[in-house]
Order: sequence, then C-alpha cells, then structure tokens
Amino acid sequence: MIGPGTGIAPMRALLQERAHQKIEMGKEVGPNVLYFGCKNSKQDFIYADELEEFQRNGTLNSLYVAFSREQKKKVYVQHLLEQNSSKTWNMIDKLGASIFICGGTKMGHDVVQVLSRIAMEVGGMTEDEAKTYYDQLHTQGRFVQELWS
Repeated sequence: MIGPGTGIAPMRALLQERAHQKIEMGKEVGPNVLYFGCKNSKQDFIYADELEEFQRNGTLNSLYVAFSREQKKKVYVQHLLEQNSSKTWNMIDKLGASIFICGGTKMGHDVVQVLSRIAMEVGGMTEDEAKTYYDQLHTQGRFVQELWS
C-alpha cells in the first residue's frame, strides 16, 4: 500500500478491515506493508498512533514513512520503495502481493516508474515486459491506483 498525504484514508480502511478479519474473525491475512509520506511528522502524521497499533497487533507488518521536509534533501515514498526494491519485488512476484496506490497524480506516476525499474532491475525484465507485467496485475485486480491532482 502506498498512500502519502490524504492517500492514507483508503489504506486506513484496508488496515481496519484486515485487523477485523484477523482479530475479530480469526482469519489468516497476508502481510501488509504501508508506505506513507507527508511533509512533517509533528504536523502531518496524524494517524501515527493508529498505525503503530496496527503494527502492535500484527496487522501492519512494515511501515515506511517519508517526511519530505525534515531533512535537506526531500525524501518521498517512491525513494523508500526503491530502497526496498528486492523485498518489494519478492512480495509482488513471488508472494502475489497486491499493489494499492492512492494520492496525488505526480506521486502515482513516480511510484509506477519506480515499480517498473524494480521489475527491470530485480526481475530482469525489459521495459516492455515490465509494462505488460503490471498491465496483467491491473487486469487481475492486483494493481489498483486511485489518483487525483
């Protein structure tokens, strides 16, 4: 799940549903990974407590946060995703993970570029093969984007 800024809203809903399935219904749920970003952790990370609780109860396995204005060089979710390229590729290609991207159009475009590079560099695909791969995931409902400008 990649949901910076207001894109966190549907990701929270997904995590709430997964927590209900796991804790209340006793169902087995797969791993959940969230990439979240905002400008400043003290002003914009308003769901920190809820996300930490999801981690504590085992619903959220990994949380990667990018606070773009807290250091000299801006860091965004796509940078963190690229840093985790091998892990990301394994989850998508080997474990069958679904990809949900929600937020601004530019961020979504940048994330798709990073995912394509991961498919090429880690997955050994050509650019055309990577595009076809993600198109197939989209058709299967495993690659979902909700973007706005």
